[in-house]
This record gives sequence, structure tokens and C-alpha cells, in this order.
Amino acid sequence: MSTYKELKGLRVKYVPTDTTSPSTAAAGDVWYNTTEGKLKAYVGLTAWSAGSPLAVAKEQLAGAGTQSSAFAAGGISGTTIQDKSEEYNGSGWASGGDLNTGRRNVTGAGTQTAGLIFGGGPPAVNTTEEYNGTSWTAGGNLGTARYALAGAGTQTAGLAVSGFDNTNNVGVCEEYDGSSWTESGDLNTARRTLAGCGTQTAGLVSGGRDNTAATETYDGSTWTEVSDLNTARRALAAGGIQTSALVFGGFTDAVSNTSETYDGSSWTEGPNLATARRYLSGCGSNSTAVLGFGGGPSSSALTEEYNNSFQVVTAGTWASGGSIPVAGKQVTGAGTQTAAIIAGFQTPTITGDSFEYDGSSWTEKPSFNTARVYTGAAGTTSAAVFFGGYKGPPGYADETEEYNGSSWTEVGDLNTARSGDGGCGTSTAALAFGGDTGAATSGDSEEFNGTSWTEGDNLNTARSEVGSCGVQTAGLCAGGGATPPNVTSSEEYNGTSWAEGNDLVGVARRQMASGATGTQTAGYVYGGVTTAHLSITEMYDGTSWYTGPTLAEANRLGGGNGTQSAALLSAGETTGDTLRSTSYEFTGETTTATASTIDFD
Repeated sequence: MSTYKELKGLRVKYVPTDTTSPSTAAAGDVWYNTTEGKLKAYVGLTAWSAGSPLAVAKEQLAGAGTQSSAFAAGGISGTTIQDKSEEYNGSGWASGGDLNTGRRNVTGAGTQTAGLIFGGGPPAVNTTEEYNGTSWTAGGNLGTARYALAGAGTQTAGLAVSGFDNTNNVGVCEEYDGSSWTESGDLNTARRTLAGCGTQTAGLVSGGRDNTAATETYDGSTWTEVSDLNTARRALAAGGIQTSALVFGGFTDAVSNTSETYDGSSWTEGPNLATARRYLSGCGSNSTAVLGFGGGPSSSALTEEYNNSFQVVTAGTWASGGSIPVAGKQVTGAGTQTAAIIAGFQTPTITGDSFEYDGSSWTEKPSFNTARVYTGAAGTTSAAVFFGGYKGPPGYADETEEYNGSSWTEVGDLNTARSGDGGCGTSTAALAFGGDTGAATSGDSEEFNGTSWTEGDNLNTARSEVGSCGVQTAGLCAGGGATPPNVTSSEEYNGTSWAEGNDLVGVARRQMASGATGTQTAGYVYGGVTTAHLSITEMYDGTSWYTGPTLAEANRLGGGNGTQSAALLSAGETTGDTLRSTSYEFTGETTTATASTIDFD
């Protein structure tokens, strides 16, 4: 992402407040808000824009809900049939409840907290599952088992339309009343891999195999043929209602990225998806607020949002920061995005080097009194503590050093020497937890009062090389390595005890960086490693983890600083075990308005 400094002189406005009216702003306008210190733009969103990806790439999945409140369920990833669901909150995807039965070529209806999925195969199944926002339970069985069908409506007034029964395309339509399915009027053109949207009494289906353009609407008893799509297609997705719908993607002669909008009488060509996909899913409240996700031909995690309005968007991505004088890994950080300190480098030798960042450049500072890497840390650039770490064989460190903005001073030692421990808090109220003692992976936590460490409550899962942020009385621990595997679990500390939180939505991993001054309810972790270096990021809202923008390059063992909306990643190791001297800044993906809520009147 470009910065204001890079764009200044290129007709970028320099203003104290945002422009809030399309009468004085046009799509593409860029300005710098001097009050907020943020680069912003009006984006004309008669177009698809990238959303945060699904945690698991998949195709042939079910979806339902709105652009900002949706679920995705089932599908297939490679050759693995999925039994998971995910929920979208308008920013990212979080884990939902597990299905009772994994299935693909499935469809859905309803909302994020009152959803419905049914059918699937091959072979064709007739089962239904209902979702309450937490868990899936069995519903009434379809009268006709089938897969690659269309769905519409709600949990208590749903439609199951057409599909394939293992032998033939069927035109059967069934209505759901919240407990059982009843057959109603058949489609005029039986088909499979079609798309549907709308309600039980005002439904719409389009496309399907074998590459038809046929569209039909439902009035609660009868299907009526209406205007054909401009382009025949199958394995497409749809969102909206009967009189304001959008279909997109699918397969024509090739995998398609095109879309079409329906106004109740005719179809009009719409903007293209960024990436052509088939066997994707979609949902939405009308033709101007649609969500598309997943798809193939190779399983995809892509999410795209379609809007037809203006949006004030804050620049939100990982961008290059200043270059660090030393390349190294196993670095720890404290402070903020624009006032950070990092210390401890494996270059590959172990050093106690430390550097400060002012938001543009790095400055070398005095080294630790005891050279070591992979410490815990807490505090700011003028009042920080770094504790524990690894000094080289066989030296696991218990040393604690305090930084006052100019020099390091040794203070009270940890009770248990450890490396890869998590840390959060301040220089006078710090929390250390987990880590590797050399003999075992630890679940111990300790509290620091500015002078000495006191034993605290143990983590529920012993782990090292964790993501961490927060304060002594509201700390957050995520991921890391247990004995022996990596974990996805997170835990929250209330000043007395640790309680299990929700799992990360991505893969189990360790050696992440984290927003050190983030909070228990606005945490951020990024990078890490499984068997490979990772570029994934995740944000925590106090209840659920959801995916965030990916790093510019995969990274493990880097230093983390900042908050959920203003983070810093420094040094570390990227793919190929290459040591880095780079830093990256993240400016949060916040908006002052959305297409669904903005009102310029």
C-alpha cells in the first residue's frame, strides 16, 4: 500500500476531514486526512472487492445469509469432503459448528444463526441439517435424495429445487416448514448445478447443466419461465431476491468470472469477479450487496464482496517499513507500530542487539547485558522488560532486563528459565507464560511487579513459541507448540486464572509474531510455521478468530508490535530459511461507511 508521502504531489488532497458526499467526491478520489493521519479513498463499488479468505479452501459448498453475516458449510478440499462450517462477520471468517455429516454438492438457505443445508453427494443424500449459530442438528429428510441442487428461503420456509438423483436431472421442488419437506410444483426445465435465491414464495433459479440460460421464478405454487441469462452457464452462484438478484461465476466454455444482475424482468451484464471460479457459493440481501466465496477448479479460499455504492476506505494492508541494520530471527518486540523496540537476534550467532523504530527508520541501541534470543517482552520503548530466552547450548535464560529508553538494567529473575515464552503487559505489571525449559514444554505463568516474579496460574495447555498480547489482568495466548504437536487453541487470563478461548481458524502453528500492545478483545497474530513458513494472519474480537490480510511474505520468528489496527512485523526468517532485515507495517482495514449503511442524504 502506498503512503501519503509516496503519493504527495500526485493530486492527493490534504484535508482535515473526510469528504462525505458524492456531490463533491467521485470514485477514485484519494485524500490524506490530517486529523487522523490516514490515507483514504472513495471507492466506487459497482464492482467486486476482495474480502478475507475462508480458513479452508473448498468448492461445491453451501452458503447462506447476507454480505456481512453469512455461513459456509461442507464442500470438498482436494479429495477431502468437509464437515466444517465457517461464519463471516463482514471482515473475516471464524470457525462455526461441525456438520453431523460431511458433504459436497450441497446447498443452503437462511441466515448465519438460523441456517439450513440439505442434499449433497455423490451418492445423493436426502438429509437436512439446521444451524443455530453454534451447532448443527438433524432436520427432516428430503422426499427426493439429490445433489447439485439449488436452495432459497429461510430455516422455516425453505426451498429445495431440482438437482441430480444419481441417475437423472430432476425438476422436483420441495418446501420446508421447519420440520418436514413437502413436494410442490416442479421446474419447467430439470437441471443440476443451478443457482437459486429469494424466498419460499418468491424464489428464483438460473443456469445449470448442461449449460442452460433458463431462468424461472416461483410464486409459492408454480414455476414460471422468465428472461434467460445472457450467457448460459452451470456451477454458478447467486445472491439476492427474486426482483434484485446477481448470478456470477460458473462454467461456460471455460471457467467464468462474469456476472449478471436481474431487476425482475431482464438480465444485465455486471462487473467481473477478480478470479474466475466454478462450484462456488454466494448469498446476499439484494443485487448490490452480495458475497461470493470458495470455488474451483482447484479448491479456493477466495472471498469477494459485490457492492453498488460509494465507500470511504482506509488503506489497510501490509506495507514495507524501514530496513533493520541487522538481519536475524528469534526476535522479540515491545511497543507500538511507530514507537517499537526489538531485541535479541540470531544472525546466526546469538546476540543481544536491540533497535528502536520511530515509524520510518531503525536506530541501534545498547545490547542486552546477557545475549539471548526468543525472550518474552512487555511494555513500551521507554519502559520495557524482556525476560527469559535462549543463550545457546544449554543455556535457557531466567534473566529479566528492563529498558528505560536508553539502557538495559538487570532486575529480578524468572522463577523458571525458559525460551519462546509469551509475554504481555507493562514494565511494572508484566505476564510471562509458557515456553520451553529444555526439559519440557511449560504451562507455567508468572507475574512481574517491577521488581520480582510471582508464580501464577498454569495454562490449560502447556505450549511454547506462542502469540501473545494484552495486559497482566487481561492477557491472551494463542497457538504455539505443545508436547508434541502445534495447537490452534487460545486462552485468556483474567489476572487469576486461564480460561479456554476459541480456536484459531487457520492451521495449528507456532513461532508467530503478535501485536504486542493489542488487547484481549482485539488481538492480532501473524505468520508462523507448520512444516512450512506461513503468511496467514488472524484477528481476535474477544469471542472469535477471523482471517486478516496476508503478510507480504511468509515469516516465522519475527518480532511483533502494535495493535489489531496498527501492527509491525520485524526481522524473522522467510521461505528458504532466509534471515530478514525487513520490517512491515499494517494499517487496519477500517471503514467509515459501508455500502449497505451509507446514506449521503
